[in-house]
Amino acid sequence: MYIKLLYEFEQKEEVLRKKELRIKEIEKELQINDAVKKYNDEIAGLELALSGFNQRKHEIERNLEENESQIKNVTALLESNKLKTSKEIKAAKKTKENLLTKKEELKKSLEFIEEEIKNKKSSIEKLKSEIEEAEGSLEKFRKEQESLQREIKEESAILRKEFERLAKSIPEEILRKYEEIKENFPFGAITTVEDNTCSNCGALIPLERLEELKTGKGDRIILCEVCGKILYYPEELKK
Repeated sequence: MYIKLLYEFEQKEEVLRKKELRIKEIEKELQINDAVKKYNDEIAGLELALSGFNQRKHEIERNLEENESQIKNVTALLESNKLKTSKEIKAAKKTKENLLTKKEELKKSLEFIEEEIKNKKSSIEKLKSEIEEAEGSLEKFRKEQESLQREIKEESAILRKEFERLAKSIPEEILRKYEEIKENFPFGAITTVEDNTCSNCGALIPLERLEELKTGKGDRIILCEVCGKILYYPEELKK
């Protein structure tokens, strides 16, 4: 009976310990803050580059307008009767040819700049989406952390009082021995017997010990001869 009571108490401690472990996991997950800062830094860099590309785009568009105006003027000049010599006509045609070449170069540059602007905007939107998702996760983790911290505080106080009550009902010798063994197994000094083996280390329990566990009332401590944990034979398996 005493071993059963202690085992059941340890199961409650295990539930509490898992919550404490989850708190530690959340603390690591909250490092998403670092990722958010990195995303924001990347966005700042992209926006700076985007500003430069937009400025260059406007410059190219102005150059294209000027180029188009110059082409129209040269074309009009060639179509007029103002050019009297072949030399003047040849020079005008060469000027137009150069202007047309420059126009194609400017158009290619504009296409490249527009593609870069598109890519930068897409990257910024993607990063903003990742930030939004990360911040949503942060909020969820913070709420979980706060909830677990409250539960741990409340349950720890309840377990302390429960152990104090439990200690009063258990013989001093058994309690002292249990606490000595638990120093070596802080996360649980008692393990169950399953399929005639120790569920902690898998060692086969000698028949003599097994029979004692089955027929006993759990009023004395029996240890696994291999790992040293206290053995507990669940009541439901005795039937």
